[in-house]
Amino acid sequence: MQVKLVLVALAAAAALAAGYFAFAWLSRPPYVLEVDATRDTTDISGTLYRVRVANAGTERLTGITAELGAGDVQRWDALEPGQTYYFYPDPDTLASTIRVTTNEGIEIVTDYRTPAKTLGLPGAGR
Repeated sequence: MQVKLVLVALAAAAALAAGYFAFAWLSRPPYVLEVDATRDTTDISGTLYRVRVANAGTERLTGITAELGAGDVQRWDALEPGQTYYFYPDPDTLASTIRVTTNEGIEIVTDYRTPAKTLGLPGAGR
C-alpha cells in the first residue's frame, strides 16, 4: 500500500513539474531581448567592457544594432531563440550608456554594471 502511495506521489510531482515547464515555455512572449552590459576591472588587463545580448523570446530577432558610445556602432544580423552574442566596444570608445535596437521594434537603453568581486575568484584582487 505504501509503495503505491509513493509511486502516485512521484507521478503527481512529475506531472506538476512537466505542466509548469510547459506553461512557462508556451507563455513566453515572441520578441524578448536581454542586454547585460558589464564593466569588469582586473589586476592584469585593466578594465574590460562587454555587452551580452540574448534572445529570450520564441521568435528570431533581426537587425540587432548596438550603440556602444560616440562613433562606435556595431551590428549583428540575427539571433535565434536562445542564442547569445557579445559586443565588445573599441578600446578608444568612451564608456557611456548603451542603446540596443532590433528590426522588431525593441529598444533597450542601459548603463554598464560592475560585478561584485569576491576573494579567490579571478580578477578579485588580493
